[in-house]
Amino acid sequence: MVVNRFKILVQALKPLSEIDEAITVEEAVKVVFKQYTKNWNENSYGNSNYKKLYYQGLNHSAVQKIDASIIDEDKLKNFINMASDNQKESMSIYLRDSLGLKEDIKTSSLAYFCVNLMSELMEESKYKKTLEKQKKPTGNSEPNKAEDIGLTIKDEKGIFDKTFNQIKEIKLSYKNSGMRAFALLPVSGMYSHKNLIKLLRKNLARYIFSRKNRAESDDLEELTAEATSELRDFVRECNPQTLLGELLIYIFLEHCEKAPKIFTKAEFYKERKSIRQKSIFLREDNGGWQLIVGAANLNETMEVAISEALKECEELKNKSDFGGGSYSTRFFQSSDLNNRFSTEQIKKIESIMFPSPDVQESPIRVESYGIFLGYQADNLDDDESLENRLKKDAEKAVGMISDSIGGYGLGNHPIYVYLLPFKNLKCESDRIIDKLVGR
Repeated sequence: MVVNRFKILVQALKPLSEIDEAITVEEAVKVVFKQYTKNWNENSYGNSNYKKLYYQGLNHSAVQKIDASIIDEDKLKNFINMASDNQKESMSIYLRDSLGLKEDIKTSSLAYFCVNLMSELMEESKYKKTLEKQKKPTGNSEPNKAEDIGLTIKDEKGIFDKTFNQIKEIKLSYKNSGMRAFALLPVSGMYSHKNLIKLLRKNLARYIFSRKNRAESDDLEELTAEATSELRDFVRECNPQTLLGELLIYIFLEHCEKAPKIFTKAEFYKERKSIRQKSIFLREDNGGWQLIVGAANLNETMEVAISEALKECEELKNKSDFGGGSYSTRFFQSSDLNNRFSTEQIKKIESIMFPSPDVQESPIRVESYGIFLGYQADNLDDDESLENRLKKDAEKAVGMISDSIGGYGLGNHPIYVYLLPFKNLKCESDRIIDKLVGR
């Protein structure tokens, strides 16, 4: 039997509106829509349609009306956070039992859970027909090979291109390296994180869980809830800027370089409770392979962000040069791949990392680096000023990196650099991560 998660959410929130007397299910649905949007018009539907939504779940028409009413996630969070401790406890237990979750929902994160659930229901309804079409095999489609290590990100309906505007791409003069400068695309003519949050939210579970973990779970709701909980623990150990940087280097490397993740920093933390490890990606390059180590730095100035990121890469390189072996090689030698990959995928990875002597292909000896640089900038509301500013920033960054690369001993290492400016870096990264996982 299919669980109607919208009905469960409405039922969970219903007691918050029953101060003096009980309300009908139709009224309860109205309350959810009103609290989830800035200007919901109760006359958008008649009572019979509200009742139908309660029993059958959201549909594409309802999603369109909700979008047109301007979604306000903070409004719904505040509504839930006004509940008493006893109400929150009862709601958490009800949601856990009704949705069949294995873990309790902490009352402190109940509002985030409900907002994320509503967002998922919106996305599922919006793209239901598209997803059904994608599941149907076509005569021209070819099945994936069992050993393929494919991309993990979800770029549904081209959300990446709705989120970012690539202002400039520059090829660097050494080792097939390159730089891309991006800006957040405005939403309704205004600087906004709306699409960025949507893109990141779709990929939280894909970022922190291995392919094998996701393949073994048929419960998207539980997996997303667990991902949110794990990432909340991770961000408490470091800071919102670290998590945002890690999520963005994951998104950019998979989308721009077609470099699938092997392991991420948050996955390491989930298993080893350590934040010292780095994310690792695999990229096919002219018939050979590159292992890319992720290095993200968010800072108030681009100059400091570049300097700190290159120092991080230098530290990894020095450990390799002084007999420690490359970072990625040490990871593969010390990790249990059986928990993360299928048998066929493990064989593929081992053949790349440690080819047999009779194979012509040489092992990977030099690591590549993927660097995300977030920094603070002015005039982000003016498209023309922003584009000119970013082009100058990109040229300046190229000059700084070119001047510094020899000093850091990174001349033989391919690097992939991504620039993204923010208005107020700390405030925005705090807000984005709060909306995604809470703290």
